Amino acid sequence: MKSSVKIAAALLALLIAVAVFAACAEKTGPAEESTTAAAVTNDVPATAAAETKPVPDLPETKWDREFRILGCGETASETYPSFELYAEDLNGEVMNDAVFKRNETIKDKYGITVVQTLEKKTQDRVTKDASSGEDSFDLVFVYISKVGGLAQKGYFRDLNNVDYIDFEKPWWHKNVNDVVSVKGHIYYTSSDFSLRDKNRVQVIVCNDALRDELRLDPIPNLVRSNEWVAEKMSQYVTAAASDLNGDGKMTKEDRFGLTMSSYDDFAALCFGCGLRLIGKDDSDGLAIVENLDRSSEAVDAALDICRKEVMMTPEEYGRDWDVSDNTFVDGRALFTMCSLHYVGYHGRTCEFDFTVVPSPKLNADQENFCTMPEISCMFFAIPTTNQDPDFAGFALEAFSYESTDTTYVTFIELYCKSRNVRNADSVEMVNIILNNIVYDSSVFYSESIPLYNIINTIIPTTHSNTFLRNVNSNRSRAQTEIDRINSAFSR
Repeated sequence: MKSSVKIAAALLALLIAVAVFAACAEKTGPAEESTTAAAVTNDVPATAAAETKPVPDLPETKWDREFRILGCGETASETYPSFELYAEDLNGEVMNDAVFKRNETIKDKYGITVVQTLEKKTQDRVTKDASSGEDSFDLVFVYISKVGGLAQKGYFRDLNNVDYIDFEKPWWHKNVNDVVSVKGHIYYTSSDFSLRDKNRVQVIVCNDALRDELRLDPIPNLVRSNEWVAEKMSQYVTAAASDLNGDGKMTKEDRFGLTMSSYDDFAALCFGCGLRLIGKDDSDGLAIVENLDRSSEAVDAALDICRKEVMMTPEEYGRDWDVSDNTFVDGRALFTMCSLHYVGYHGRTCEFDFTVVPSPKLNADQENFCTMPEISCMFFAIPTTNQDPDFAGFALEAFSYESTDTTYVTFIELYCKSRNVRNADSVEMVNIILNNIVYDSSVFYSESIPLYNIINTIIPTTHSNTFLRNVNSNRSRAQTEIDRINSAFSR
């Protein structure tokens, strides 16, 4: 997602630290969770930071005002709430302290103080403020499945026209901007300031103890040799699935090749294999991808991995949302899919070694391993109700810059080492995952363009590749919606 040099430099130190940690520690249970600031290095290695990182082009202005941010207050899971925006004080927890110190640095330098408001459905608050014209926030975070629709309604400012924001700086994500831009406008995006778009990337976790028992090659070796492809994963899940109780059918008591938290994981496998739905035309407008045969092949590959006799999802097992996690934790699944942030749960509960790996490629000809974030990850935007967008732009540039060497690197270390993973292989794999995050505009506009639903609901529910048929039957409606979006963004 970012330049590989930047993430690789930050993770090089982690790779060495984890290797030493793994060599020195004798354990069979979860890695002990680090909670003290001393346990984590919050700095990018000097060889990377000092030589390559520019500084923001910001005047030395003392604003002496609040930076009002709307973040996520969803509490259904510990992985949902915004955690990177505000900290009340130092408390010894590494991420909290990194956030606090970053905010204090900006407060001392620019006189800007973060004021955070957390709400469960931020899109509803954005809509309410837009309707009333109330200037409540300088910056708002919105689920990526909702953000496009709000932008189309004119609720966000074009960030290209906001002073002080410099998208050429490395703390911005060029490949994100290339996707979210429509007709030359960028109404929402992310930077090193935002972590809700990194912590919810979809990863695969492999039960190494079961893999060893089945005498299967380690996944990181396959990744390095470019052999980690869909066919190989299908072979692995087939080898692992077993009717343990001998009743002739797969039940919750049996062993599975793969468990998923929802059908969104199926969509992640499809995108990992190269499926794409919405691209761009020559004028930077949205357009349905012309050649969808490659995407149909990706669907075939994902379906082969997710056969009913080898795969478990809550939708298939009584909508028990704990069943997939419990099955993996019990050691009765070779793979599970979850968000990067959620790997910490497995680190605390699994009594076996595991490795975090990326989604497989369709085949060896695919250029990169691609990782799709969950639809509940978030982008940020400046609402049109904000009456001083230039201040918001100044604050956003300052916080994005300061986050690179503080909260962003702490996130990498904390969730890619101390809490989540147990071995150097996983750190290397997380590097690959974070360098290859992909987005598709069908997700941003999923409430209006009827395409993403084909991948995350229709196909995994029917277990049949009706991709091309469904796209063609919905093409006219999808094109109508795309035309409306392009027209709205041509203003």
